[in-house]
Amino acid sequence: MTLLCLIAIWLGGFGLVRWMFPQPLRWSLHNISLFSLGVGTGAGVASCLYFLTLILAGPGYAPLASVAGAALVISLAPGLFAQPKAPALNWAEGSAIPWYLTALFVLAMALAVTMFVGAVTASPHGDEAAWSIWNLRARFLFRAGPFWRDAFSSDLSWTHLDYPLLVPGLIALCWKLANQESTDAPIAIAFLFALGTTGVLVGALGALRGKVYALLAGTLLLGTASFIALSAALYGDVPLSFYILATLALLCLQDRYPDNLSFCTLAGLMAGFAAWSRNEGAFFVVAVIVARVVALFRFHQRAAIVPQLIRILAGLAAPLAVFITFKLRLAGPNEYLSQPASLILKHLIDIGRWILTAEGMVIVLFNFGRFLIPIILALALYWYLVRFRVDARDRAGLATAGIALSLTLAAQLLTDILYLANLPLEVNTSFERILVQLWPAALLMFFLASGPLQLVAPKPPEKGSRDKKTGKAVRQTR
Repeated sequence: MTLLCLIAIWLGGFGLVRWMFPQPLRWSLHNISLFSLGVGTGAGVASCLYFLTLILAGPGYAPLASVAGAALVISLAPGLFAQPKAPALNWAEGSAIPWYLTALFVLAMALAVTMFVGAVTASPHGDEAAWSIWNLRARFLFRAGPFWRDAFSSDLSWTHLDYPLLVPGLIALCWKLANQESTDAPIAIAFLFALGTTGVLVGALGALRGKVYALLAGTLLLGTASFIALSAALYGDVPLSFYILATLALLCLQDRYPDNLSFCTLAGLMAGFAAWSRNEGAFFVVAVIVARVVALFRFHQRAAIVPQLIRILAGLAAPLAVFITFKLRLAGPNEYLSQPASLILKHLIDIGRWILTAEGMVIVLFNFGRFLIPIILALALYWYLVRFRVDARDRAGLATAGIALSLTLAAQLLTDILYLANLPLEVNTSFERILVQLWPAALLMFFLASGPLQLVAPKPPEKGSRDKKTGKAVRQTR
């Protein structure tokens, strides 16, 4: 029953996204992208509606079931009956795909699924932060009935009472609708977000650059052991990485289809869900708005700033309102904001903290992903061999992604430097997790900027063939 609830939520998200970008229901890159985006869309909408229902009508089964059923019908029906219209996301033209690249992608997917299943079988309740924060909050919301607000009691201050509720709310909603508590819900949610993140990355790069780049990026993401491990740990970092990637991918697609501002609206919705998934998502919301304005201004698209900004804010409004309501009415005090100004100033002028942070980031960059060869060196070699060649249509999107990711990372590191008492512990335990949040979007940037790549030798010209440009006969060589 829990899995049926998640399937319904996923279909509702797909229906909403398809209503914005309708195309025929068949196997295509367009529908792969829509199904992938539907994972995060459905999860975000369902979690927000669950929270609002708790606030307005309480935790009763009837109100929750009514709201969930109405939301499913309202989101799914228009999407199913929407008439196809442009734009359709098709595979971009590119070089031929060697068989081994497809085989490598399938192998990476099989290994990732095997690793995920093995990890959740060994630890079905997830790692420490899952059962002590995310799933613990979900259990309070599900079990406490009319006393559900006790989930935010000051007696539980060690559980980070200010953490947003996208993941706990979604888990509690599934348990409530299924009328049973099990580990199936958090595990299935984690798997869907990992699958959806891969689908969004492959779909966006497939439409922007072609199959070769899409499969390369997808293989690298699935081969990132820390990405799969954090998914199986049932943390909120992979859902956040999904929303960051989806936001930036949609803005890149917006530059390819400038006449359809629905990409901006959906990007704003995804950014809002990023804030609703983790506090770091609030940094990203500010960063992506600033980055988009700067990028459009820099690349002489000033006339597009206001229309796109209005659409982004329109999509952002609802989840951001839910986020603010939670912070004002329920969330406990943020441990960072409670620090005295004198301590913050002391941390600011402590050069050792800055050096420790820089050293920790360098070490994590070389160990990131637990690859046999440091992935940063592999990507550096790829860049040396292929170099970057950015299409003029993609410059604003790449600039948006680069500025947004840089500002988000800088904000997180600066927060650690200024506020954390035990900075060495944070460096040793959380820096890789921070990079995982940004990793899928970084892969999107890297391969979108990549120069032409040809992995299969072109076929020799047939005897008597002529060059298409010059019309001259092509001389065959042995």
